[in-house]
Amino acid sequence: MTWLITGASRGLGRHLALALARRGQGVIAAARDRERLLALAAEVPPGMIKPMVLDLSDGATLAATVARAVASLARLSGVINNAGIGVYKPFIEHSERESLDILQVNLAAVVQVCHAVLPKLLAQGSGHIVNIGSDLARRPLANMAVYAASKHGLAGFSQSLLREVKGAGIRVSLINPGIIDTDFGGASEGSRDESWSLRPAQLAELIVQLIEQPGTLLVDELTVHPLGQDF
Repeated sequence: MTWLITGASRGLGRHLALALARRGQGVIAAARDRERLLALAAEVPPGMIKPMVLDLSDGATLAATVARAVASLARLSGVINNAGIGVYKPFIEHSERESLDILQVNLAAVVQVCHAVLPKLLAQGSGHIVNIGSDLARRPLANMAVYAASKHGLAGFSQSLLREVKGAGIRVSLINPGIIDTDFGGASEGSRDESWSLRPAQLAELIVQLIEQPGTLLVDELTVHPLGQDF
């Protein structure tokens, strides 16, 4: 069984890849940074994590690249659409290019990845699509307008897609974390206090427990906050 994980070279994606591989699940780890991917693969037994260099901002080739990667698999357990980008600043200070890049990586790329993997999941009659959203899909925050828009869109896509495919045995789950202690936004992992930021390794374990549930059980949406987050 194999999972495809985007944004797998760092942060939550890295911990998800390690958690699954250490449970004996194969992982196609997708990200832009080849060196980080190779280092990730070296942390587990050979062959458990297969690096795939993938640029989610390149919408022209994304779906075809992913489709080729999963075509040779005997079975695809599912995909975790984890990659995301964001900039904390007023909308008026965004360039149009910045805004479109956020929408491409956070929303359009998820749609494209799903276009690539869904035919295989439907053909095998099972699979799980896990989309990593944000609590900003459910609450407003100034200076994150475009990021929030991308996550609102992801929530709508996830919920509607679920209603289209669950009858075919496909599960779709939306995970909405609060603040995570990663390098998102230019910080560095380990720089945020545990009282108000989620540990990526702990969140990864929670998500893996969710996807390990029987195929007849569905968690369609889950919001996870650190206890000390002010929201």
